[in-house]
Amino acid sequence: MKATIITDKEYSSETFQKLQVSIVTFLKTKGFETEFINIGRDDLTYCMGCFGCWIQKPGECVMNDLMTKINQEYMNSATVIYLCPVIFGQFSANIKNAIDRSLPNMLPFFETRQDGSTMHPPRYISYPKLIMIGYGDNLSEEDRQLFTDINKKHRSHIEVLFYQNTENYIRDAFSDIKLEKVGGHL
Repeated sequence: MKATIITDKEYSSETFQKLQVSIVTFLKTKGFETEFINIGRDDLTYCMGCFGCWIQKPGECVMNDLMTKINQEYMNSATVIYLCPVIFGQFSANIKNAIDRSLPNMLPFFETRQDGSTMHPPRYISYPKLIMIGYGDNLSEEDRQLFTDINKKHRSHIEVLFYQNTENYIRDAFSDIKLEKVGGHL
């Protein structure tokens, strides 16, 4: 099985380094092949809102940058893990851009959820298990809650974790998570 790990290379702190080593070690024990994609501000352009990913090249962004590889790796993985610095309860700008640019993996229609909000229906039958691991020094409870709320509101099959700088954190945190593709809506 394959796991893709997406990181923001502009936030390569000591905490990040420990987290990255811990995840790779854990995934190797589970038999995963890992693909790292490190993104920075010069690697991705911003979405132009042109709808080319739905009309001109359905399922693919019309801009040819690192996002082409990210979307391909994303859909060919059993699990995708974002290692995300938490900045005022939000994603870093580079991670946010990568998430926004994953839009080609959805259909151009809208569905209304039970809570009245709208979402795009899935383009594919299954998607990788999505795990968002937030990290940062001295994260407040408000930052953690906002980060969790934003992720859970827009993605129903996501696991939101916060890295605790302890030796067995990843093993313990992943113990109840199935690291395999999920069906239906994201």
